[in-house]
Amino acid sequence: MENKKILSVKNLHKSFGDFKAVNNISLHVNQGDIYGFLGPNGAGKSTTLRMVLGLIRPNSGEILINGESNSGNNRNFLSSIGALIEKPDFYKNLSAYDNLRILFKMSRLKDSNRISEVLKEVDLWDKKNQKVGGFSQGMKQRLGIAQTLMHQPSLIILDEPSNGLDPQGQSDMRNLILRINKEMGITVIISSHILSEIEKISNRMVVINKGEKIVEGLSLIHI
Repeated sequence: MENKKILSVKNLHKSFGDFKAVNNISLHVNQGDIYGFLGPNGAGKSTTLRMVLGLIRPNSGEILINGESNSGNNRNFLSSIGALIEKPDFYKNLSAYDNLRILFKMSRLKDSNRISEVLKEVDLWDKKNQKVGGFSQGMKQRLGIAQTLMHQPSLIILDEPSNGLDPQGQSDMRNLILRINKEMGITVIISSHILSEIEKISNRMVVINKGEKIVEGLSLIHI
């Protein structure tokens, strides 16, 4: 039985002037994957992910999310995706709970219990009333992931989530991602420029460099 493709990217191109940021990339992510997106800084990872999210329009190519195109004015696909593309940005003088409450209202979500649920899911419930300005980088990253989980997506995209974290913070982040994937049944795309980080967590991966796909397949730990 063939795995269901939650994301399919076909022949994707994106240039900025004469610079080819993404050159004919094709890949697919199966439902249930922790999919590693590996490449050096400047390889085109963030540009590709921004195109998947509809933040940048490709010059050509096709992106299907749950079989639905993300092109044109269609934004229905966003209801099934959560994303943390850059370092999370919060109101530093507000608590973790109040930051999420603002997102809750902006997103017009219905069940206010969801705020408490996601804080517990990322192990920040006991810090809910602390001002975010006093959080460590790892805690801010976890609060950023809490944001991505608010609307109960089927896919989350995490761009270099371990950047700037100490070894313990990196380990905590890996464990959180594994829990989100295994216990919540959420497909995860995680980008990194560090091979060892991707090897430890992903079941499938793609390697890109200079905007081109080098190889895609099973993660080394699954071969």
